[in-house]
Amino acid sequence: MKYIIKKSIVFITAFAIMLTLAMPMSAEVASKKAPKLNKTKTTLTITKKKTKPAVLLKVKNAAERKVKWASSNKKVVTVSKNGKVVAKKKGTAIITVKVKGSKTLRCKVTVKDNRKSVTKKPAPNPTPSPSPKPSVETECQHVWINQTKTVYKVLCSCGEIFENHEKWIEHDFTASMNGENNHSYTDHPETIVVSQECKLCHKTRPVQ
Repeated sequence: MKYIIKKSIVFITAFAIMLTLAMPMSAEVASKKAPKLNKTKTTLTITKKKTKPAVLLKVKNAAERKVKWASSNKKVVTVSKNGKVVAKKKGTAIITVKVKGSKTLRCKVTVKDNRKSVTKKPAPNPTPSPSPKPSVETECQHVWINQTKTVYKVLCSCGEIFENHEKWIEHDFTASMNGENNHSYTDHPETIVVSQECKLCHKTRPVQ
């Protein structure tokens, strides 16, 4: 009988030691989970209310690590050091959070504006002064000059050119989902010909 009791005590003690050793290992495994955001995309809608809509982003599995928040377009949304995102105007932006010792996390934010815009009647165009015409006896020998204007597009560091900033944000978000985190952009001016004007009689014509 004493032998059975002694053997039971040894078994229970060994089981308790194994359970104690397993607990810190489980905690260690849990701590190694990769940090992630509670949202990867969200939509905020501005209404007639004065208070701008907001959403709170949280980083999971970050433990005591330092995090740094940033917005790709502060005119559309801003983000606080605690992850509170506040809508400013219609558009899209990418919220990034850098977790110390881990990869950068991203959340795509789309802002919609449901407020009715007040339309103003356009001011009447002034009557243009008549262009000087060549004499009846002679026909103008047109000398056409190109009328140009400069438009600004978005040039990505990967070489692609986009019509506007929102299309580049879509491109950057897709690239980040594929593991490409080094994209940046610059303004890309382009000069285009919009019409042609005769420098003698000032007649205009479409681009030939």
